[in-house]
Amino acid sequence: MGCHHASRTSSDALKPDSLAGVVSVTGTAFEQHLVLRSGNSITTLSASTPDSAALSRMGGVEVLVVGRRTQNLFRVERFTAVTVAGSAVVDGFVRKEGDRLVLETTHGTIPLGNPPTALRSMVGARLWIGGPLDKGPNTYGVIVPAQ
Repeated sequence: MGCHHASRTSSDALKPDSLAGVVSVTGTAFEQHLVLRSGNSITTLSASTPDSAALSRMGGVEVLVVGRRTQNLFRVERFTAVTVAGSAVVDGFVRKEGDRLVLETTHGTIPLGNPPTALRSMVGARLWIGGPLDKGPNTYGVIVPAQ
């Protein structure tokens, strides 16, 4: 009988890469390209069709992308909005709990104290929201519209 040794995989090889920067949409309406600008570097982004559509709505927003860096581009697996115009924002889904709206994030649910009236028609949408979430006023942008 021969011996069989399990192949070893470095745990580092399994860890995703991350990159922060401001999303920029370049090209024409016919052929758009998504890039991430970070300091003096520009990285081309590659994403699934739904994530590509969502990222194209994020022009000018600082995001954290997680995925895999290759020689020529960064393959996005997921992303989170971080800042808009230099101010921190929270990225999540608008949900209704009873008669109030909340923002469901990857870190939990945040009650929205005085959300803009327009958010009532956006339940299910993924948004970035800025400003004091407990009392408003809030700014927001649509990442993925409600289905």
